[in-house]
Amino acid sequence: MYEVKIRPQAAPEIKALPKNVRNHMREHLTKIVAVNPADCSVELTGPLAGFRSYHLLEYRIVYRIFEELGLVVVVGVGKKNADHCAEIYKNLEAMAMAGKLADNVLTNLRMLTPS
Repeated sequence: MYEVKIRPQAAPEIKALPKNVRNHMREHLTKIVAVNPADCSVELTGPLAGFRSYHLLEYRIVYRIFEELGLVVVVGVGKKNADHCAEIYKNLEAMAMAGKLADNVLTNLRMLTPS
């Protein structure tokens, strides 16, 4: 069983979701993603290589698995649009291209784990 953590920058995205979606997401994160995060998701490619996407209703939950820590870190949540792309992917790709995404994940991971 993995521990699921939310990156602080992803919290506003989750809070902006309708309450029923947030509840559904919480349930899926604890009962499905935390149990086997690799098998329930799709591996991303390109600038987001190393991240995974879990599809929930019309939303995408993007996270990274840290096997050695038994940890899943949610880096973003976004709604899929009509052409089957998610705004979250575009936002995360822009951060990755700027070299910020990995640094943000590592910084946040350090904050989330005890010293």
